[in-house]
Amino acid sequence: MTILVPNTKLDTGHVKHGEIMKPISELLKEQEEQSMNSKAQTIEGYSSNMVIELLKKSLNIHWQQTTALSAQAVHLERWGYKKLAAVLKSDAEEEHQHSIINLKRLEFFDVDYQPLIVNPPSWTRHDMVAMIKYNLDSVREAAATERATITAARSVGDELTANTMIPLLQGSEDGIELYESYLKLIEQMGIDNFLTLQV
Repeated sequence: MTILVPNTKLDTGHVKHGEIMKPISELLKEQEEQSMNSKAQTIEGYSSNMVIELLKKSLNIHWQQTTALSAQAVHLERWGYKKLAAVLKSDAEEEHQHSIINLKRLEFFDVDYQPLIVNPPSWTRHDMVAMIKYNLDSVREAAATERATITAARSVGDELTANTMIPLLQGSEDGIELYESYLKLIEQMGIDNFLTLQV
């Protein structure tokens, strides 16, 4: 259901006959656009250098994760571990979306983030435990960077960047829980039984 409000100042208290009504969703969008264009982001003394460098670091991590997870998903599917392959493929798509969020924020600050070179650390094929540990290290690094970005942004009054990074941090912490749970399962049931569950 769409809720409409009068296209007038909010202090009138009345809807006059013939007035055009705006959906709340449209008003929220206008408010968001005004916030994005606010001069509060460029006021004198605003220092965003640390925030920008952390955004670049976060962007690079998510590009690395997208590349590595995509390759791992193809590798696992090729060797019959279709369930785990599907999980990693979904994670790769999520990391790609997270990189887009970083890009949009960097574009807002109008800073260069090129050259677009992604060089993720090597991961070991056919070694499930090593692969899971590799991914765990990656999401831990991402979470630490996102947490630092939120802290740095809030220290200079940039709540919008801080709030933008919260879903990314949540995604990284979800990844930490996932890969830690995989390692715990392997410890409890053995690698062969774990792999049987992934077919």
